[in-house]
Amino acid sequence: MSLQVFLQAQLLGTEEFLAGGPSGQPPEEASELLGRCAWLTLFCEVLPRALLAELKLSRMLLGSSSAEQFLLVLVEDDLTRANAFLTRAGDAVSLLSGNSLHLVWASTENLGAWPVVRKRLDDGLAAKLSARLGDGANAGELFSPFVLESVPASVAYFSNFAEKLASASSVGWSADSPAQLTWDQGQFTWLLKEESRFEEDGILFPRRFALDEEGAGVASLAKLAEQAEGAPKWAILRGDVDHFDLQLRRATTIEEHLHLSMAFKDFFAGELALSVQAIPDLSRRLSVLYREGDGFAVLGAWDALLVLAREMQRLFEKFIQHNFESLPGVEAKTISMGLAIASEPETAPSTLFREAGIQLAAAKSTEVGSFNLFGRTLEWKRLGDAEEVKTGLMRMVRDFSYSPGMVRDLVSVYREAFAAQAGRRNKAVRIDKPWRTYMRVSEVIPQARSKEMNNVRNAVITNLVGKRTAGMKLRPSARVGLEWARMAAGE
Repeated sequence: MSLQVFLQAQLLGTEEFLAGGPSGQPPEEASELLGRCAWLTLFCEVLPRALLAELKLSRMLLGSSSAEQFLLVLVEDDLTRANAFLTRAGDAVSLLSGNSLHLVWASTENLGAWPVVRKRLDDGLAAKLSARLGDGANAGELFSPFVLESVPASVAYFSNFAEKLASASSVGWSADSPAQLTWDQGQFTWLLKEESRFEEDGILFPRRFALDEEGAGVASLAKLAEQAEGAPKWAILRGDVDHFDLQLRRATTIEEHLHLSMAFKDFFAGELALSVQAIPDLSRRLSVLYREGDGFAVLGAWDALLVLAREMQRLFEKFIQHNFESLPGVEAKTISMGLAIASEPETAPSTLFREAGIQLAAAKSTEVGSFNLFGRTLEWKRLGDAEEVKTGLMRMVRDFSYSPGMVRDLVSVYREAFAAQAGRRNKAVRIDKPWRTYMRVSEVIPQARSKEMNNVRNAVITNLVGKRTAGMKLRPSARVGLEWARMAAGE
């Protein structure tokens, strides 16, 4: 009787793949990035199903799958054919992606406790990534200089893949092109589901895109920028669960591992789509780019992304409270995000995607469970303080006829004070001569005769520098609020 084996595969280089689009692409078009994101979201869902179909095995042998990995249960007799299948697919993936993506996998017998099995799988994957001196290789040749050949990715394929993205009902795969997915055709096809239903076989792939005026295609970047409040700019928001992999490694059984993987995957697939659809005015201004087992990316008008970020953080907090509050430690219980706003109309989508990744990494390295926006990292509970500053300033501009340039002048005051304490980033900055800064702020926001207007003015100043003039501090949340108001005022 053949032994049961676990086979785990990972797709490496996804960040380079998504952020490595052609720089010469017209800035108003995001089709190539949309195609890459859709392909990546689906590939590790389709490939294990195609492997099982090729080997004529049951769909029930698929354990977990997401945008970057999958786990299968096979028998030892099927391992040789599975390795040959994955070798062909891996070579095709490297060619299609211009050598930015690499498929690696490892297998081990289902013997011992799950933590032991998981460690053997991890060791097997690590061995695939390590440089080997064996196999009769000459050590001198291994360390000699070499030129890495650059193979261009198939830009046309990903652009064409994005054309039917919004309307396709199924995704297909064929053995003659193991890396290229197709819409509504192929040797094997799978239904694209909008909701997770156990009685219905298929792939969970809810799509939410801002459409053009005809409703036939995805809206251009210029159209998204026009729909933003204030400054006409588009942006990319990226989010990621903090230390999800560490929590996953703590699973003591395969059932617990699968439950964690599938629960987080369904959360991002379902709640992200529902939030975009349910919140008024978001569906026409946002396009979901990418989602995986522990993260997501969305493109759209910059102010709509701020609304979505707060809603996703709120929903994630409730999701953890209701389902995983009893998990040990703090890992996988918080989410961090980064927002990158296109500074120029000609900014390439792939460039901004990379910048959003840098912002996300900055948030996670500063403090888990935080949001990096407008060049500052804030805890989620401080985002409300920043919004209060923004709301007060915008009320002064819209309701009391203050000049929008006031916001720009306040930003310059803050920068002057903040530059003196550049080494204490993301902390409240104590001012050496607070009376001088207070006078500057008072000059920018002069008093008025209206009592209501003065109440709003005083509240804004208090939110900026605090109540105590002697111990005045400029808060990072106030700086974010100023930049937020500056963008909302169109400055």
